[in-house]
Amino acid sequence: MNKFLALAAAGAFLLAGCGEGSTNIEDVRPQKPKTAVLVNGLGVYGNPGMMGAIQEALVKRGWKVTILSHTQAKHLTVMPRVLIGHSMGANAALKRSQIFIRNHPDLIVSIDAGRAPLFHRAPESNARVIDISCPWHPIGGQKIVGADKKHEVCGTAHIAMPHDRRVIDIIIKEVEPLNG
Repeated sequence: MNKFLALAAAGAFLLAGCGEGSTNIEDVRPQKPKTAVLVNGLGVYGNPGMMGAIQEALVKRGWKVTILSHTQAKHLTVMPRVLIGHSMGANAALKRSQIFIRNHPDLIVSIDAGRAPLFHRAPESNARVIDISCPWHPIGGQKIVGADKKHEVCGTAHIAMPHDRRVIDIIIKEVEPLNG
C-alpha cells in the first residue's frame, strides 16, 4: 500500500508539473541536460586549444561545453550527453567511455584519432559513435571499429581538423537530434 501511495503521489506531482491545461506526457518527462565535453589532443593543454570552433558552434545551440586535455579526460567521472575528442583526445574519450557502460554518452565523436592499437566501440554501450578521419594522416586517421558512421575528411592538416567547416557541420548534424 505504501508503494502505491508513493507512486500515486509521484504521479500527482508529475501531472501538477504540466503546463497549464497541458495533457502532453512529454511536458513532464525529465530532459537530459545538453552537456558536451570536448577533449583536446596531445600537447594541447590550454583552453579552448583546438576545440574552440566546435565549442562556439555548440554553445550557439544552447549546449553547456567543457573542454579538457587528454590527460584530464582520464579523470572524467560523469559522462556528458556528447563526448567529442580530437587526436589523442579521441583515444582518451573512447577509452573513458568504455568504462561507463551504463552511464554512457548519447553521442561520441572521434576526430582523427591518434594511431594506436585498434579501437572498438564498447559492445555493451548504446552510445552512437561517429568516426571522422583522414586515413592519410601519419599521426591521426585511426579507424574506430564498430562506429555507426564513418566520414572521411581530408585536405586539412591533422592539427586543424577541429576547425574544418566540414567537420563542424558533421558534428552539428549529429547533435541536432539530441536538442529535443
